[in-house]
Amino acid sequence: MRHKIKFFFKVYRGGIFVIFTALITGCVNSSLVPKQQPTPATTERFSPQTNSASHPPSCQTEQLSVRKVSTNAGAGNVAIIYAFTNKSSLPCNLYGYPGFELLDSKNQPLKGVKVIRSSSPYSAKQQSLQQVTLAPNGQASFDIAYNHIRDVGQSCPTSVKIEITPPNAYHHFTLPETINACTGKVRVRPVQPGIIQ
Repeated sequence: MRHKIKFFFKVYRGGIFVIFTALITGCVNSSLVPKQQPTPATTERFSPQTNSASHPPSCQTEQLSVRKVSTNAGAGNVAIIYAFTNKSSLPCNLYGYPGFELLDSKNQPLKGVKVIRSSSPYSAKQQSLQQVTLAPNGQASFDIAYNHIRDVGQSCPTSVKIEITPPNAYHHFTLPETINACTGKVRVRPVQPGIIQ
């Protein structure tokens, strides 16, 4: 914006009176002009459906299903693999650790058990955080591990159900599951593409 300003001064004895006259010419501030609404073609170009193809959003619980894949035990340790499947018609992303909670018979968090995020529970193979894009019917998995060896006379905290929440989601799945976490710790690893071997 360009302004032209002219100043006129009149000096009188005992003081100065300034007569300020500003003549402003130039273009109108563009920010005051209402913006033109995008055409339907522009709206379609930047629609969420188009964006999701190249940058899928985080998977929401409603888009997924979850199931137990397998259980392995050895040297007192138990590892369970769970898999998410994208049951929707659009791709989505999973990144990071799922939420995992042990529940008692009253559907309350099991007391005396702490869930710990870990990259390598009871295993020499570490699993790094990585973004997993799930196409429709695509699968991703994670595993949990705990120790079920109890000392003589020890009563281990035992779950009746578990809650699984996909990474970056708010709602959870509830599954029946008996976990005897005798050490009071359950380790969970981050989501990986496909089914963990």
